[in-house]
Amino acid sequence: MHLDPVVFRRQYLKNSRLLAVLNKAAQVGNWGAKLPAGIAQGVGVHAEYQAAIACLVEIDCTPATVNRQIPNAVTGPRVTKAVIVVDPGFAINPRGLEAQMIGGMNDAIALALTSSLHMQHGIPLEGSWDNYFYTRQWNTPLDMQVVIMPNTSTSPSGAGELAVAPSFAAIACAYARATGKLPTSFPINHGTLSFTPYPLEPSTPQSPTDGLVNTF
Repeated sequence: MHLDPVVFRRQYLKNSRLLAVLNKAAQVGNWGAKLPAGIAQGVGVHAEYQAAIACLVEIDCTPATVNRQIPNAVTGPRVTKAVIVVDPGFAINPRGLEAQMIGGMNDAIALALTSSLHMQHGIPLEGSWDNYFYTRQWNTPLDMQVVIMPNTSTSPSGAGELAVAPSFAAIACAYARATGKLPTSFPINHGTLSFTPYPLEPSTPQSPTDGLVNTF
């Protein structure tokens, strides 16, 4: 629609709490800042568990970052800055909520950029957690802020995985703006294997093939 992403949301959001967290994220995250080529911002908003949240990220898709080499790692684009603004209704434990939001952002970075199973003949090539590339130190943002809005209710909402969806959306949008390519499958680095898979041998003892016969 040829509108700035934040302007677009401001025009069409009807939820005052969502609009408030979006405006705060744009302010804290300095939305619209001039950034070098290959680096871009993205934003996402979400309402769930009777809560409101906005996430703003900056992603670095420059060759120097994408091609950085770390032994036994999946690197690629890196989210370098993240701002999460959350309205939980009533925050009972603000520090715990902050930690929950940081965890949700790291979940989203993993799902958008690096973490997936690689299947061959129905067998996952990942043999352990070491091979499954959840967000690691070399991919987590160097600058992450969580802003908890003043209470808007006398009762708390849920937090759960509140930050995952809007963070994922913000990362995907930032990637598209940085590269000029709209991602259509995730994680973006799914095709990358940086480990030697274990031999694809049948389990010992051999897995049963008559499981339905033995059900009750």
